[in-house]
Amino acid sequence: VPVSFPQVALGTEIMVTTMEGDYKLKIPEGTQSGTSFRIRNRGVPVLNGHGKGDLFVEVRVQTPGKLTKRQRELLSELGQISPVENKPQRRSLLGRMKDMFV
Repeated sequence: VPVSFPQVALGTEIMVTTMEGDYKLKIPEGTQSGTSFRIRNRGVPVLNGHGKGDLFVEVRVQTPGKLTKRQRELLSELGQISPVENKPQRRSLLGRMKDMFV
């Protein structure tokens, strides 16, 4: 499901189309792109059984292609007050040992 950066940063509710109709899905604030949400009993009917399976919805944050002057100013201001360091995450000892053998 495509969502905008402000929606995932602030949290929102979106409508997801299921086989039974629309379902209101709550996206908590701070959700990262690629996060999957499970909607129970809203998926495909179970073969040779009763009930329905679960529906999984994956959140994809959309990056705008073109920005207005105002949007650019606001994003620039946001970048200045909340800098993000682009340092690689430190791997655990077990992760580093695993890399030696792979």
